[in-house]
Amino acid sequence: MRRLALLGLLILAAVLVQTWLFPRLLPVSWKPDLFLILVIYLAFFGPFFRGALFCFALGCLMDAFGGTVLGLYGLVFTVLFFTARVLIVHINIETTFPFYYMVALGTCLELILLAFFVIFFSPRGGGVWSLVTAGLFPQTGLNLLAAWALMQGNLVLRRHVGWAADLPGPSLEESGI
Repeated sequence: MRRLALLGLLILAAVLVQTWLFPRLLPVSWKPDLFLILVIYLAFFGPFFRGALFCFALGCLMDAFGGTVLGLYGLVFTVLFFTARVLIVHINIETTFPFYYMVALGTCLELILLAFFVIFFSPRGGGVWSLVTAGLFPQTGLNLLAAWALMQGNLVLRRHVGWAADLPGPSLEESGI
């Protein structure tokens, strides 16, 4: 129960930072996607059923705050969660390198899925591919930087703060913190 509450607090903090702090501090096109990073984090370290529900809820929250079609990000984040779970079955998730690799891959897959679903479900979605390819590399870099900050903060909290020891994450022996 404590682990679930800590995951809920982590998700709430990411929602507040993504929807309130980033739009006030950063220009429109230069923000890391904390929701995507949380989807990959839940795929790596979260429980399966609750993780899938959290990912769908994060996507619907993104739709509600972003003004997109309700369910678009919910579908994309759920597909990303299941794809990441399938891909990480055979790798060692006790280190952080596969997590960063999946964040980069998840960023590319998220943009491709968004473009596909917009084109597939919208009669006027033809010009989406140029937007996707223009922002792919900067978005991937920002997401990797934010994922690194999240994992470093997670490791520091788990090592030095007693109540955060139940946060899921990679092995504490890997880091030098």
